[in-house]
Amino acid sequence: MKKKAVETDDEPTAPFWMATYGDMVTLLLCFFILMLSYANMDERKWAQASKSLQGALGVLEDYKVELQMMQEAPGGDDDMLIRSEIYEKLEEFERQIVGEINDGDITVENIKNGLLIQMGNKLLFNSGEAILKIEAYPILKLIGETTEDHAAEIVVAGHTDNVPINSVKYPSNWELSGARAISVVNYLIENTDIEPAVVAATAYGEHRPLEPNDTVEHRKANRRVEFAVTWAQAELEYLD
Repeated sequence: MKKKAVETDDEPTAPFWMATYGDMVTLLLCFFILMLSYANMDERKWAQASKSLQGALGVLEDYKVELQMMQEAPGGDDDMLIRSEIYEKLEEFERQIVGEINDGDITVENIKNGLLIQMGNKLLFNSGEAILKIEAYPILKLIGETTEDHAAEIVVAGHTDNVPINSVKYPSNWELSGARAISVVNYLIENTDIEPAVVAATAYGEHRPLEPNDTVEHRKANRRVEFAVTWAQAELEYLD
């Protein structure tokens, strides 16, 4: 017994040209989505920011993470230009203090929304004093010029070792570290364009050491002034 042939409908459900047309429209859609994703990226400015950042990596290794985040995050041309200016200043700062960096007298590291600069006291003050050395002026001025345009807050903190001081002028390490921080703040306000409203001085004395106060070298490392610089939040909003 012969099986009954299955009837098929040979008529197309749509004209053949519509398949080709549909593929073309899909490809055009993908193309314009891709173009839109790059619409806010200025290649010249991005290349400039990347070059400046790469030059600063000798000091700011953690900015490699920020570079990746910048690549993944949206941002306008003005924001990218601000970042480029910041990284150029950091690169210039590193270039001018490279000797002190190599000697360990200055360190710079990336922190949340900004950077932390640490300077050994021997660059700034004589032992037991809070009067700035003349030799410190160029470096402090450079720090001010590096941060003055985009800093939302600069906290200058004085630190000492645990060797007691008991002078008429400075009865304890608290007073000495505070006086040193204030000397630095006064210099920055008087000799750079940093707004006084964004600068603060604080004193920690011997109570936040980097190392145990058990050797000469460790005590030397603990005698320092720190600059905690926070960039304006609007400039870093998409790095959070």
